[in-house]
Amino acid sequence: MPATDNYGLIVTPRMRALLSTEGFLSTDDGGQELRDLYGAQSAGFDPSRLEPFALACFMGVVSKVTEYIQNGTAPPLDGTVTPYKFSYATLVVSGGPRLLEGPRGSGHHVETLAYLLTHGCPPDVEDICRYTALEHACMMPSTNPTLVRTLLAHGAAPNHQNIYGMTAIAGAIMSGFVRAVDVLMEFGADLDISDADGSRFSEMYVSGGPEIAAVVRKWLRLRAGETAPRETRECAACNKTQGSLKQCSRCHSVLYCLSECQKSHWRTHKPSCHAFSADNTVTLTPIYLKNASLLPTASMTRVLTGHQSTAPSAREMLGSNQLGAYPKSVVVKIQVPMGNAPFLIYTKRRDFVCHTARQANPAAYDRVAELVKAKGAGGMGGWKGYFAAELKSADELVVKVSELLADQPF
Repeated sequence: MPATDNYGLIVTPRMRALLSTEGFLSTDDGGQELRDLYGAQSAGFDPSRLEPFALACFMGVVSKVTEYIQNGTAPPLDGTVTPYKFSYATLVVSGGPRLLEGPRGSGHHVETLAYLLTHGCPPDVEDICRYTALEHACMMPSTNPTLVRTLLAHGAAPNHQNIYGMTAIAGAIMSGFVRAVDVLMEFGADLDISDADGSRFSEMYVSGGPEIAAVVRKWLRLRAGETAPRETRECAACNKTQGSLKQCSRCHSVLYCLSECQKSHWRTHKPSCHAFSADNTVTLTPIYLKNASLLPTASMTRVLTGHQSTAPSAREMLGSNQLGAYPKSVVVKIQVPMGNAPFLIYTKRRDFVCHTARQANPAAYDRVAELVKAKGAGGMGGWKGYFAAELKSADELVVKVSELLADQPF
């Protein structure tokens, strides 16, 4: 391969000028311009022009990578290739989601990455924008999340900052890569690190959508030594997560896979098992609006910014909807607006979507609003909360307000 081959990756003079910046590059100083140039000038990347060892990394041909390293013909594993200075670990994680088909033996990207890392390939080699393999992996939701875990398990720095001052979890949140966020939080990702513009994702993670928020809040509670009902969807007795799980019919706050598990767990669960009562519930009156909309902000933002290629589904955008089966035990999300505007209330499946206004029941409305604002999710002051509830009829929703459930992924 000619030494001058750029593999379809071009670093323009303007990019070089911006890349020469010491420290971090803010938006006002050309950060967004560099992002745009980096993307535009990499559109023609042709991995087929890579040298054999680099191509084997990109395609996940672990047998070839092993052969090169064992016979001593592999290049230095701390080196980089292409004008963008991609590390061999970066080539592996980039090739995983991009490889549609390849020769026999390809597609083993997890095994290839693990082999490289255990044989001297550093996990945190920076490219020209100071992205590491971990940051490249976390920007692409189609990446196998095991690659993210493999990098972290082999010492990748979860809080490394690129030229924009952003860390891997920023890319994962912006792209909606929920499983990467989960692994990064497990390995100590810090949401309070400021980027070049002074922004911190401890104040912004809710913009990533409810699935992201639920994962982040779970780990923030774990770090604080706290728990919340329905923290995870698993049997409270045996921790089984697969198959059908049924809630405790008395409190609606814990799940079980079998009646035997519920019986064996009763002594542990009994002190916290509180049935619905007049003291711990309020009754809200559903209002069904014909032109209501349930447009997911995070999903639409990703479409507009190019982080998501598909528009929200019809179910995600469903407006008001009556369940049509009563009585019914449900978990509802209640979004509390500013002032006395109506609440928005809905279930994960959107089989029940409604509003409720303060004038219908001021005392109940105020009690829910105060609880959500004090303990709910949503950044600066809570604006959403998840509750166990019983839909008695189309006009009567009984909400258990003695406790907030853990954030749910909807």
